[in-house]
Amino acid sequence: MKQAPSSRPTRASGLANRRVRRKLQTRQALLDAGHSLLASRSIDALSVDEIAMSADVGKGTFYNYFADKDELTRELAAQVRMYLTDEISKTNEGVADPALRIARAFCWVLRFGFSDPRRAAALMRLFPHAMDPEAPFNVGVRKDVATGLARGRIVAPTEDIAIAAIVGVCIAGLNRVVELSPSLAREFAGQLGTLLLHGLGLSRAEAGRILRTATKSIFDRKKEQ
Repeated sequence: MKQAPSSRPTRASGLANRRVRRKLQTRQALLDAGHSLLASRSIDALSVDEIAMSADVGKGTFYNYFADKDELTRELAAQVRMYLTDEISKTNEGVADPALRIARAFCWVLRFGFSDPRRAAALMRLFPHAMDPEAPFNVGVRKDVATGLARGRIVAPTEDIAIAAIVGVCIAGLNRVVELSPSLAREFAGQLGTLLLHGLGLSRAEAGRILRTATKSIFDRKKEQ
């Protein structure tokens, strides 16, 4: 009588799975090393030797996973973009007002900056063209700007100018907030965000009210996590 095939994984499949896991771990170690090193200098100032050493692998191993530094940088940028997009999307889930969405996204970016300054520094080096309104990085803000302009909720000569203003203020705020304490960072975000919304056509009183709501929601919620 033939025996039924065993449902338990074979030794060969177990070894194969371990090899796959090791490869994934090595690849992620290289990405993590690149991300960490980017906190202090640009990708052009890094060498493959440094990245491999930081990941605790040989230089040859680097080339088993990435053709060059540019390929690693593209992968890092894709991961960071996905992370930011997902987090800001969750932050604005259920929020319909474009002005409030812009304020909440702005507060999230600044909260990210002071809570994880090394990743924030790497972020700015990974997206040197973030001010470009057409950059994939700015897809979300473009949607909010387009909705805000269509509804008359915000005002600007063009979508591109509004996006450049929002992203520019975000970058300036991110550069500053990494040096601040949590309480000062929250106050700074509220004041700078109020100025941003006021520049987009809201009254100073309404802009201030929206930013008070946004900072309380984003900063307090994050501290509880």
